[in-house]
Amino acid sequence: MFRFIGNRRPVVIGLILGTTLGLMVAIGYGGTSAWLCSGIRKCPASWEPFVIVSAIIFVLILVAVIIMSVVMARLYKIFDTSIGGEKAYEPSIGTAMRDGDGKEA
Repeated sequence: MFRFIGNRRPVVIGLILGTTLGLMVAIGYGGTSAWLCSGIRKCPASWEPFVIVSAIIFVLILVAVIIMSVVMARLYKIFDTSIGGEKAYEPSIGTAMRDGDGKEA
């Protein structure tokens, strides 16, 4: 599963993870409120408030996870030194590559 998610763009990863996490929390809230409401005598007359709150929770979590995945991907590109490949091992300006004996390569 991680290979499936790892090969995607950050926005798609956030969409997949946000949908999964958002649905889990929203369904958990809806189920808990239905369970609590079944044991209470005074309950709201309709179920619309629970659905609206569940939808708001789902959308907020989805948006937060998408934004977080994009930001984390950008930070990874900024701070990861291995992305440059062979270019990361080139000498910087004013220096020269040296082998194990101290001679220039």
